[in-house]
Amino acid sequence: MQPSRIDLLKITQVQDAQLERSGETITGTLHLTVHHLIFHHPDEELWIPYPIIHTVERQPPSFQSGRHPLYIKCRDFMIITLSLLKDGEAQDVFDSIQKLACVTSIEQLYAYSYQPEIPFTSDDGWNIYNPLKEYRRMGVGVKSNMWRLSTINKDYTYSPTYPRTLIVPSKISDNVLNYAAKYRSKARIPALSYLHWHNAATITRSSQPLVGFKQARSIQDEKLIESIFSTNVPKGPNGEVIYGSTPANLIVDARPMANAVGNVARGAGTENMDHYRNCKKIYVAIDNIHVMRDSLAKLSEAMQGVEASGGQINRNALQKSGWLKHISTVMDGAMTIVKSVHVFNSHVLVHCSDGWDRTAQLVSLSELCLDPYYRTFEGFQVLIEKEWVSFGHKFEDRCGHLSNEKYFVNLANTGGNAATNTIKDMQNKFYKSNYYQRETSPVFHQFLDCVYQLICTYPTRFEFNEKMLLDLHYHVYSCQFGTFLFNCEKDRTQLHPQDKTYSIWDYFNSNKSKFTNTVYDPMKDKDLVDGGGVLMTESLTVKYWASLFKRKDDEVNIPVVYGTISSTTSISSSTEAT
Repeated sequence: MQPSRIDLLKITQVQDAQLERSGETITGTLHLTVHHLIFHHPDEELWIPYPIIHTVERQPPSFQSGRHPLYIKCRDFMIITLSLLKDGEAQDVFDSIQKLACVTSIEQLYAYSYQPEIPFTSDDGWNIYNPLKEYRRMGVGVKSNMWRLSTINKDYTYSPTYPRTLIVPSKISDNVLNYAAKYRSKARIPALSYLHWHNAATITRSSQPLVGFKQARSIQDEKLIESIFSTNVPKGPNGEVIYGSTPANLIVDARPMANAVGNVARGAGTENMDHYRNCKKIYVAIDNIHVMRDSLAKLSEAMQGVEASGGQINRNALQKSGWLKHISTVMDGAMTIVKSVHVFNSHVLVHCSDGWDRTAQLVSLSELCLDPYYRTFEGFQVLIEKEWVSFGHKFEDRCGHLSNEKYFVNLANTGGNAATNTIKDMQNKFYKSNYYQRETSPVFHQFLDCVYQLICTYPTRFEFNEKMLLDLHYHVYSCQFGTFLFNCEKDRTQLHPQDKTYSIWDYFNSNKSKFTNTVYDPMKDKDLVDGGGVLMTESLTVKYWASLFKRKDDEVNIPVVYGTISSTTSISSSTEAT
């Protein structure tokens, strides 16, 4: 803990404070510490870490009670109103939360001072993912000699946002990789994510090609992808190649076509398929981070309900949020990849713009469906570490860990009209201002939502339960653990969080019984009637994740089916820049 931060506390305790939550009001004592807002009541104690606070609005005094309200929205969708007796106390609490929530460096976050009340029984969380061990488990160097480990990024100078460990085709030299890097955004070249146990088909991932107006091409990039796509060409009994035994391999551009083509103006774009042999390309049409942020804002507002009707859900607003359409698009894209790999024996290369948002969603969900190991308690942790943490999802930026003072608005002294400010007005300011929220987006949240959909559809096929997903969502924002604080593996390596913070996997592994699915049946993965270990469906019923929003399932859900896999490319797309 940095001692100077305690000086930011203008007040540490407020007696006779009222807390309103979910229509109930209780009276207790409010405590402020360097890392928490704590409300103590004889029946319960509510601890709120500052990083999970999304917005604080200091409202004008209540006409009824004369108290001074602080309206607080949290990133886990909890909403509370703290009403204090004195104006000065309300201002001091507001100022203290603002200063303590708005940190300027990762090392000021809660994870760097957190100590578990009861020591964890598991302590190998930082080592749960060993890339060499994991790729060997898949069969690299064991079942297949078509792939090799490249050390070209061992010091993160080749591609600063990529993992140190890269698996590439054996026939491709590091010299070819050096040239290929110049043709991919951020030098995020096509690299192996997954080798399928059933047929050695693969999923690789990358960023967009730098095509531009001049329609640039790279012979090295084309050679790299051709090598990837030829790593499991079937052979006959005498070793002869059997041509025509597999359909075309697949390049999956996760973006809407308009967005992909629009990036040409920025010197990037999408593959010119005249230059890539034996493959085809599809667009999944997943909208960009700004569209998703706006959709979640509308969903959150609808989930709050209409105050005049006692907090009843606004079903019309739920539908208008478009959230289920977005979830369905991601799920359909993943199912397309699953079918291509498992049924058609095809290789699939996945990318979006930079390859760390939509790509991570599609690749990790596909692997979750293809490989029963990733549906185990340990395997799910390995999957997240590999595809999200190691391959450089920008947790720091997307989750807004370094909060901004614009999240805090003081309306207490703005005149009589201030009382007419509605939460909708506030959301227009907080959620939709790209000026200060340009990089935040619920990308990992959407992944967890999709996993929730799979658990609902296949309740016996996952060793972990919904509680684990809920806690993952909470802790990705709470900053209690060091696992999800950084933008890439390089940042994590340089700041050594393993020496100063706890891994979230130690928390889960020390409390495994709480997060274990009681109806999990691993034998289902050995039964050919149940897909032989692969989860695959033509259409998927998606529903709102009610418990994430502190709602009951029957309050929000009338199941809706948004089409089939074949309809993914026809979903309306946004032309907003990616």
